[in-house]
Parts: sequence; structure tokens; C-alpha cells
Amino acid sequence: MDEKTLNELKSRLIYLKNEIQQRIKDNSDRVRSFESGDEGDFSNSISYKDLTYNLIEKDRAQLIEIEEALYRMENNTYGICERCKEPIEIERLKAKPTAKYCAKCKHIIESHR
Repeated sequence: MDEKTLNELKSRLIYLKNEIQQRIKDNSDRVRSFESGDEGDFSNSISYKDLTYNLIEKDRAQLIEIEEALYRMENNTYGICERCKEPIEIERLKAKPTAKYCAKCKHIIESHR
């Protein structure tokens, strides 16, 4: 992978990381505001609070994937399939910059689930 493409992907990952961190903060603030609401809104706030917690957990999982991808970049293993050790297709990385597997290995892994 050339330096320009790697830098573009790194910039995208950093942008996504910042965006997700902000979303987690915003959703955490919402949860805190539910906890300080009045009792009349209690049943509605429980459902909304659960939904917000689920969104936070999903974002945290994505954040971990992004941090792992950035770590792989620092260790010169980014873009190398963790299964077959072959390069991951550039188009796949552009579509999913956190990809750990090439398309072939990803298909094999998913077909065994």
C-alpha cells in the first residue's frame, strides 16, 4: 500500500474515532439527563435509556475496532489479513478501514458461523 493511501485511511479512521467519541459523550449526557428526570417520564425514559445504552455499546465496539486498526498502522501490520497474511484489497479497506481480513478469508469465516 502506498503512503498516500495509508495516510488517507489513517485520516479517515481518526475522523471516525473523533466522531464516535463525541457520539458516546452526547449519548452518555442523555442517559444522565434521563436519570435526573421526573417520575412521570419514568417508563418512557427506561426504553429510551436502554436504546441509548445499546447505541453507546455499539459505538464502543466500533471505537475498539478503530483503535485496533490505528495500532496495526503503527506496527506496520495494517492491511495484512490476520488469517492468511496476504494483503487486504485496497477497495475493501476503503469501504471498511477497520477490516482485519481479506474478502476471501472474511467469506470463509462467515460461512462457518
